Amino acid sequence: MKSIKQIGLITIMMMCFSVFTVSVSGAVYVNKNATGANNGNSWADAYTTIQAGINDADVGDEEVWVAKVAAEGTYPEAIVMKSGVKLYGGFNGTETELNQRNWVTNVTTINGSTARYGSPAYHVVIMDNITNSTIDGFTITGGKADGGGINDYGGGFFCYSLNDTNLIANNKITGNSAYYGGGIYCANSSTPAITNNTILGNSTYDYGGGISCLSSSPEITNNTISGNSTPGPGGGIYCGFSSSAISNNIISGNSALQGGGIYCGSSSSAISNNIISGNSATGGWGGGGGIFCGSSSSAISNNIISGNSTTESVGGGGIACLGSSPEITNNTISGNSATGTYCDGGGISCSNSSPQIRNTIFYNNNKYDIYESDTDSDPIVIYNDFYGNSDGVYYDEGTTPYTSVSAMDSAIAECSNNIGLNPLFVGDTLSGDSWTVAPVYNSATFQTTLTNSSTAWTPNNHSGRLLNPDTSQKRQFVIVSNTATTMTVWGDVTAIAQSGDTYKIFDYHLQLASPCIDAGYDQYVPNIDFDGEPRPMDVLGIDNNGPLAEYDIGADEYPGVRPAAKVWEFYQ
Repeated sequence: MKSIKQIGLITIMMMCFSVFTVSVSGAVYVNKNATGANNGNSWADAYTTIQAGINDADVGDEEVWVAKVAAEGTYPEAIVMKSGVKLYGGFNGTETELNQRNWVTNVTTINGSTARYGSPAYHVVIMDNITNSTIDGFTITGGKADGGGINDYGGGFFCYSLNDTNLIANNKITGNSAYYGGGIYCANSSTPAITNNTILGNSTYDYGGGISCLSSSPEITNNTISGNSTPGPGGGIYCGFSSSAISNNIISGNSALQGGGIYCGSSSSAISNNIISGNSATGGWGGGGGIFCGSSSSAISNNIISGNSTTESVGGGGIACLGSSPEITNNTISGNSATGTYCDGGGISCSNSSPQIRNTIFYNNNKYDIYESDTDSDPIVIYNDFYGNSDGVYYDEGTTPYTSVSAMDSAIAECSNNIGLNPLFVGDTLSGDSWTVAPVYNSATFQTTLTNSSTAWTPNNHSGRLLNPDTSQKRQFVIVSNTATTMTVWGDVTAIAQSGDTYKIFDYHLQLASPCIDAGYDQYVPNIDFDGEPRPMDVLGIDNNGPLAEYDIGADEYPGVRPAAKVWEFYQ
């Protein structure tokens, strides 16, 4: 089970141990500093380039072990993967078993910045029409896909015609650029598993700053995707004509014209159990600071969509729907903002769209929680909670505002059984204060550290929660870690927070007294919640929805009383 706090620690915890126990037999060795026979048969006789090790791996599922470079620190090359090769980094050059490596301590970098005759490689890693390949435990950097044709795609990874036997895992993919797909580009029905990576600070001239999926449906899970950018659509992830599974990721601090966190165009992706926070859309029709859906029917469930923003556009800070009918179920949509002359939907905006919005908490957004810009939009809005939007809860057909839930439900046929009560999040019990030192941004880690010297926080107690670093605005960022007096978040917040600014910490789990407990709709509901716990879990003595089954509103299902046989399973 993964709690909000645990999901925030993905980047730290995933790097500590390898789960593999395969022995040394059959490995090909690579160490740039080796001085032996250069045949890959041992650490002493290791190949000195990674490509040589890949080329020598001629047995199905053969492993290539790559040691860190002690002096220079990088392998200045670009590589072409081949079928059946399992490429692993993170070795110090003495290991005899795969599970002895540590890819955090032994940083193994493939740097393509001079790999093309002294110029940047168009792609640091090419995975083209291969099967059963793995690349695991590397820093991938320095790619620049700007050569025209296919060389405009995938600065870090170029993935083409890959099936789901291919794996990209436990890598740091950073500092790459392209016209399309700065960090990873997937095309032509590519379905690799992209898991447990940190995808940071990549950029494009157009689509998909972090990941770009075109007619491809990779499984994107348990990644941290932060600080990526594009002047086009999809700062964190771009999905075009795709049906990707996007789950259990932290998608924070990315920016784009549309879809700061995720852009779905003509797609039916499943977007679930993610933290989508602190992303921004800077313009363009539709906006979508957190998620943009264009001509799409994606399923959006169990997400925390918080503190995203859109400016200078007609669109939504949290989710923007343009010609789309996504299913938006059991999410928490909080603290999102729309600013600028033509921005109207802080939570969700609808243009020629009819999403189905169920069991979702709208909390402390601005410019209306739901905004219809035209008569062609008729969202179904049932069993949701609306609270804290001073501008209003619903703007109907671009003409009629509603400032209360009861007025909305009475007047609009598609709206029913909604409530307007304080959801009582755990974060409401956490104290806020002000910073005593100006924030410091680390461009190498894409993280900002903020300090309040008067606090005595329990170290890492706030990891995975959300931070609004300046309560005069609404953007929120995922907390990576904290000490007694400092807090580190994903993204650059130095333009937002200053010394003396008041902050607030958010935790979107429900308190026992929450009116959202056992108040949800009982159909089309995901069978787990944000933490991976089962739905429904009845809380004895609470019944907020009459005869319906006991489902909660929001991303969190309050634990209540679990069967005795399940206690160990969910708490250990």
